[in-house]
Amino acid sequence: MTNSRVIAVTGAASGIGAAAARLLKEDGETVIGIDITEPAAGSVDQFVSMNQSDPVSIDAAVAALPDGLDGLMNIAGVAPSSKSPPAMVLKTNFYGLRVFTRKLLGKISKGGAIVNMSSGAGMGWPQNIPLLREALAIDDWDSIDKFVTRHQIHNDGIGNQAAYPLSKQLLIVWTATAYPIWKETGVRMNAVAPGAVTTPILDDFLKAFGEESADRMRAIGASSAEDIAKIARLLLDPTYEWINGTTIPAERGAITYGGISKMGLS
Repeated sequence: MTNSRVIAVTGAASGIGAAAARLLKEDGETVIGIDITEPAAGSVDQFVSMNQSDPVSIDAAVAALPDGLDGLMNIAGVAPSSKSPPAMVLKTNFYGLRVFTRKLLGKISKGGAIVNMSSGAGMGWPQNIPLLREALAIDDWDSIDKFVTRHQIHNDGIGNQAAYPLSKQLLIVWTATAYPIWKETGVRMNAVAPGAVTTPILDDFLKAFGEESADRMRAIGASSAEDIAKIARLLLDPTYEWINGTTIPAERGAITYGGISKMGLS
């Protein structure tokens, strides 16, 4: 890749987003950092403020971004915690991301790519189809709060009604709808699903997921933010134009193996 591209990165102020911005800058790309907090000086070429749980903020960010983007890395997200109740987790990690991406599509050039940051916690989506079908059909902000109340969505554990795993299940399934998006716009969309990652919010995950899950995560080990950012960067590369609608697990196979083991296939 010799020609500089313009890549928008959400969550660019910390964690995987900051690592992705740094790698892209090292590659000579122009990076627009999008976050609720301004990234460190010099880490991005342009900063656009956005609260991904706020539709007004999303509209303002879309308006501030230029035409002719070559890629979008959707990395912004929140962990389940007392500061992020279930509705906010869903709005930030999925609904706000989906609204932002749909509105920004017209500013991404044909041949461009979108990379969504999902999670290994979302890999159990095939066991949650009825709830996912209902959740995917939601298209207004007020209905998200009603959905959370109706289904008693919570922040504890990794079950199908836990907000964080559910948000990442939704993101994996929505990413799989990329084919008609590509047919209409020429823009690919894929996702990465990491396991534990050494970021400032790792402790929030360990507390929310419960001791058994935390022990399992510790046994597998945690990747660095840069490890995961490298995979996301790969998916932006137009060399891989035939990869579309796919979620790549990045957890050394442990979560994937656990899934097939439960099916008696190991």
